[in-house]
Amino acid sequence: MIIVSSMVLGLVSTIIPYVSKGVLDVLSRALTHRISHDVAISRLIDLFVIFASLRVGIVALSWLQERQADTLWLNTVSTLRRRVFDTMSGLSLDYYERTRAGDVMDRYGAITQITMWLTQLTEGTLAGILQLFFGIAVLLIKAPLVGLIMAVVIPYNLYASFKTVEQTKPKRRAWHRLMGTMAGILNEMVSQIATIRSVAGEARVKARFEDAQREWWEIRTVEMGLERRDGAWLNLVNSVAIISSVTLASFGALAGGMTVGDILLVLTLSQSLITAVQPIARLINNTADVDTAAERLADLLANTPTVVDSPDAVALGPVRSVEFRDVSFAYPGKDVLSLRNISFRLEAGKILALVGPSGSGKTTMVKLLLRFYDPTAGQILINDRDIRDYTQISLRSAMGIVLQDVALFNESIEQNIGFARPDAGREDVREAARAAHADAFIRNLPDQYETLVGERGIRLSGGEKQRVAIARALLRNPELIILDEATSALDSESERLVQQGLDRLMEGRTAIVIAHRLSTVANADTIIVMQQGRIIERGTHQSLIARRDGLYARLHSLQLMPSQEIATA
Repeated sequence: MIIVSSMVLGLVSTIIPYVSKGVLDVLSRALTHRISHDVAISRLIDLFVIFASLRVGIVALSWLQERQADTLWLNTVSTLRRRVFDTMSGLSLDYYERTRAGDVMDRYGAITQITMWLTQLTEGTLAGILQLFFGIAVLLIKAPLVGLIMAVVIPYNLYASFKTVEQTKPKRRAWHRLMGTMAGILNEMVSQIATIRSVAGEARVKARFEDAQREWWEIRTVEMGLERRDGAWLNLVNSVAIISSVTLASFGALAGGMTVGDILLVLTLSQSLITAVQPIARLINNTADVDTAAERLADLLANTPTVVDSPDAVALGPVRSVEFRDVSFAYPGKDVLSLRNISFRLEAGKILALVGPSGSGKTTMVKLLLRFYDPTAGQILINDRDIRDYTQISLRSAMGIVLQDVALFNESIEQNIGFARPDAGREDVREAARAAHADAFIRNLPDQYETLVGERGIRLSGGEKQRVAIARALLRNPELIILDEATSALDSESERLVQQGLDRLMEGRTAIVIAHRLSTVANADTIIVMQQGRIIERGTHQSLIARRDGLYARLHSLQLMPSQEIATA
């Protein structure tokens, strides 16, 4: 329908100069007494009715075309946004670990640019293109020489515009990439502002941004210089075409081969053709930006998750056991194994602790259990069944996770706790907060449960964020609890309160606890000691201490030293 209305608009735009020609011819004949006054009035009335009808038709068609273009834009932008969101929400964790968030957002922002270009194309450009064809056809009939000039100049405008696009495309790709880089730096600065300021790193972050900005400036300067040069040349060519058209029409009139109306028709059409081709040329130039943006968006949409549900995956029921069976794992793109031949079994209601130096593979094991990645070798089983047989959503729904670095949404405390269970009522949220020893500090806040926590919870202390995270996990009522260094960054008082909440969270549940402070895992049913991706010791707290030459015993003795206690306080 848009194409039909565009064709009609293009045709009407070509007919209107004919009406103007008719009016001028009638007036000319009447003034030279070649037709009577009454005949002139009658013909003028007919022409005015036609002119009014055409103008009303243009208004109606323009309204219809605009409505259709708006509907197309809304449908397109909504569809693209959904596709991007669905793609991003479905991608595996490895994509986010290698991609800047700002770069993703910059690509997402390309949707608006692409759809606005589509709106420009549908609202006026199609009609303008058709007007060019109709106008050249009329000129070739009424003034062949003028029509021939326009038949050469108009296509040359389009050719030159496409040529400029091809010349500048590498530059456009480069500065689009830099826009993504700058967006990534800005995103990191906003999300890590506390860390940056704590090390007085503002100048270094700004220097990185300025380097990218300077490179962007240089590339854009070269690109715009090319566009200005080509634009000036086209303006010169178009000016020569208009001058030639006026000259030929004038000499045609002197030779008596044209009426006054014919002269007006030729001049009007010539000028309108040049005027119509300029926005089309600009649209072609914009196409280069849109093409580059579309490439980046298509590249984003082309990503597929590396971890997917099998076609016959089933929902996970109650967790009775968790087992790692000879599991080895290397991160994508790396040859070195992060885990080597890991095997253990955890029965329901028991607590398993993972300890060892940083980088020994403890958090990697949690990522595999959550199925952020699949093992390179071996199996992970729940209820004696490979976790790849379960749907990912049911697998993760059975788990409650509390991390050292708690990520909260920039919403109220109540919304952050309630995120774990959308159907939870207000009293459910408050009960979870009381159980996590969070209710007391929340009620001391000015807006209590309605307090906004800020980006990533920046308005709360470390201990407060941890207790909100524990409340969230309690509200979810998971069967399997995973704690990853949940108290290692807290002061003694905050650690005591958080540990009380964690103890409440783990009551009667299966739990996997990662900890550096060995005192927090002394009551675990089984302790696994990791080093360089391997299990080197396992047992209870007492049995491991008894091995005087073991790593666990050595770490335990170090943590009992007074200097170490002071350093970690």
